[in-house]
Amino acid sequence: MSCENIVLYGGVEGGASNTKFVLVNSDGKILSSSYGSGTNQYLIGVEECLKRINSLVQEALVKADLPTSITLEALGMSLSGGDEKSVQSEIKEYLRTHYPNLARHYFVGSDTQSVLAAALPNGGVVLIAGTGSNCQLINPDGSLARCGGWGHLIGDEGSACWISLKAIKIFFDHEDGMFPCSYDVTAVKDAIYKYYDIRDRSGLLDHLYTNFNKAKFSGLCKELARVGLEKKDPLCCEIFKEAGKILARHLYGISNKIEKDLKERVGGLPIVCVGSVFKSWDLLKPGFLKEMKSVLAETNIHEVTLLRLNSEASIGAAALGAHASGKALPLDYANNATVFFHSVFTNP
Repeated sequence: MSCENIVLYGGVEGGASNTKFVLVNSDGKILSSSYGSGTNQYLIGVEECLKRINSLVQEALVKADLPTSITLEALGMSLSGGDEKSVQSEIKEYLRTHYPNLARHYFVGSDTQSVLAAALPNGGVVLIAGTGSNCQLINPDGSLARCGGWGHLIGDEGSACWISLKAIKIFFDHEDGMFPCSYDVTAVKDAIYKYYDIRDRSGLLDHLYTNFNKAKFSGLCKELARVGLEKKDPLCCEIFKEAGKILARHLYGISNKIEKDLKERVGGLPIVCVGSVFKSWDLLKPGFLKEMKSVLAETNIHEVTLLRLNSEASIGAAALGAHASGKALPLDYANNATVFFHSVFTNP
């Protein structure tokens, strides 16, 4: 491929475990992509974070049959751990000092911002319910607000990790006689024992403490969802209903920061939903709807449209990078996200 007069943009979607990079031209066409390990600077440090990102850029250039000496017009980095302005400044300064030819312009933000930029052109909400949970508002004027995203010790409500812990806690409390459950716990007990291949409660302690793995622990949620969807187990259904309610509370948390015109957009407040927990939307929906209706007078959110992202969030990061350089990267928003739920809420 000839590199004469070519203008390139890069987008990084960086999580704690994995990172995706996409290389695009000024028409928004994806030329190549690359994948690597996590780039959360709180976990690995700024030096290692940017070393990995630089390697991903070089790999993508090679895949696109372009010389690695090319300087990108802009690089957008949507990173886990990229929320704070001090961190954003530190990353930009490090890049200019240690990788001066990597890009002419930079954007650094949180890992939720690329999701929204890929799905919607003029603001909205990202609601995450995967291993963890988070909610990020970006208004049309660029102002931000956040609710959640504080990790499994003090947050992650409504996430797979939270659902797994909720089920285990209910089961343990019931068996101890501390808080007897009004539902039959047999199906939840069987799901826990099957998932961890254990015969009694003590077999779970190693997984909870000595060898705790958040991703593994969160995987129990999938088994619980199966029991809820296929067997209609009342306890599983109630746990997911509670998860739906608490995901709605994230919207309550940011509601007074949402601009009026965003709430009144055609279709209502647009919410991009990310994470495997939303695959069980039928279980979440009753709690979500009940809570949204109960706080209607306080939130003034009368209508919502929930969307599922079809494209890589890294293309959104590239668009954010382009915006930082004063350009608009043309994206196919109609195909980048799909509506999977819409509701209008009325006063009782």
